[in-house]
Amino acid sequence: MKVAKALSVAGACLTALIMISGCSPSDRTISEAQKRIDALKSKGVPDSALSRATVFLYQARDAKGRDDFGLARTSADSMRILIAQAEALYNDKINSLKPVVDDLVRRAAAMRNEVTGLQKKRLDSLLGIVDSFVRLEWYLQAESRAREITEWLPRLKFDEERTAEIRPRLTGTWVCTNVSKSEADKNVNAVEKKIFDFRTDGKVYLTENKRGQSTPLFKEDWEYYSEGTYDLAGDTVMLFINRFAARRQNFEQLSVKDGKNSWVKQTHPTYDSVITDGSQDRFVTFVDLKEDFVKQ
Repeated sequence: MKVAKALSVAGACLTALIMISGCSPSDRTISEAQKRIDALKSKGVPDSALSRATVFLYQARDAKGRDDFGLARTSADSMRILIAQAEALYNDKINSLKPVVDDLVRRAAAMRNEVTGLQKKRLDSLLGIVDSFVRLEWYLQAESRAREITEWLPRLKFDEERTAEIRPRLTGTWVCTNVSKSEADKNVNAVEKKIFDFRTDGKVYLTENKRGQSTPLFKEDWEYYSEGTYDLAGDTVMLFINRFAARRQNFEQLSVKDGKNSWVKQTHPTYDSVITDGSQDRFVTFVDLKEDFVKQ
């Protein structure tokens, strides 16, 4: 009888242990929960909206590893509920955001017929970002960016109007001349000249040179030539340089040795390069151009 009773007690304990172990979340359950959280993140759901579910996921995994099956089970239950709530909220949000995003994009796309050049390129670039978000089903980000674009449309239209006003006034040759002199050293006398030639076909030619003694210790004689295309973004002139040439690069440095002064020449080689990486691109506002240059 004692043996039978002992076996009965042992069997009950084993059954209880099996029941408790069986209620612990499986590795597959935890793995699937992680995948669901990752999927929501990949769709743009912010971490803050998933933080509690992530905490319970970590707690369930940790408790399971310590054989604390009760905590693992309750943590897994909370984890599943929170993930399901996040998924439901996301789906509801997406269903309401889709028509909003579509409407914002239509309004922005309609502006394409009213702008040209850099304004149109900028608009297309921004709409392309929204389209990328939509294809990823990141509607939260798509809605935010699309709303920013529509709020920016009045500025875009203003820039287009400003561009149309400035373009005919820009074409022609502009010259800027700066003379370096010094009251303390009369030998300092250098002339720097910049010539910007804007053509009606959208091409631009730049010549920049300097010659003379620019400081008591330095003489310069150089000339650089650039060419490319230009366009306007509002009142900013964008220069896209595709050729850059160093026509001359001659310098002299004053050297003092044994109490004697002598000018040491430094001549750098000339070159003519095709530019494809945009490294020589630059910009100038029309206001600065009018202030610093004289149109001839």
